[in-house]
Amino acid sequence: MDALIPVSAAPLPLDGYILGIGTNVEPDRNAARIAARLADLFGSVLVSRFYRTAPVGMTSAHPFVNYCAYVPSALDPSCCKGLCVGVELALGRDRAHPCCKTRDRPADIDLIGRVNRSFPVDSLTALRPDAYLAAPFAEIAALLAGRPVPPPQGDLCAAALPGCRVGSPRLGETPATVHRDDGAGLIVVAEDGLHRHADGLHPALFAEQRL
Repeated sequence: MDALIPVSAAPLPLDGYILGIGTNVEPDRNAARIAARLADLFGSVLVSRFYRTAPVGMTSAHPFVNYCAYVPSALDPSCCKGLCVGVELALGRDRAHPCCKTRDRPADIDLIGRVNRSFPVDSLTALRPDAYLAAPFAEIAALLAGRPVPPPQGDLCAAALPGCRVGSPRLGETPATVHRDDGAGLIVVAEDGLHRHADGLHPALFAEQRL
């Protein structure tokens, strides 16, 4: 299919992890590739806007693209982190390099916090991500809590998902859901609002199916 189609995305249960994500190696491309691989692993992933940021704690001429994501998962933190490390490795990060934390990297995925019954969305304000993740974190926290999404706070970056046709909706300009439908392929849901219900998040929006 090459046209926008209305879909109701599957509910995103409020049991999962908020991730901090960055890339400064082919960042426009890899930011979208990370989101696609997370959708492959977790079924659906809610992503914030994508922000261009200056490198922090390292010397580099290459700016980052940073964003936050929410992935529904009942896995324990070490297992969830292990899956995220697998995404980093698949995209080419050398975690065995002695300067792994201070060199340019295609993917960097960190667990910021977990959302579940013992740590509800109302407690998200207690989390303090790094300053370069403050704006995207605020967007994800607002969506999970059913509040209006704050306006953008920085230089935005938009990126097309791998395999999407030219002219299809791009990630990064607005919060969005990337949903894995095993019967139809990867779907990008462009958000015009999220509404939290008792059993999860129900965006009934428009989607682009990956060719």
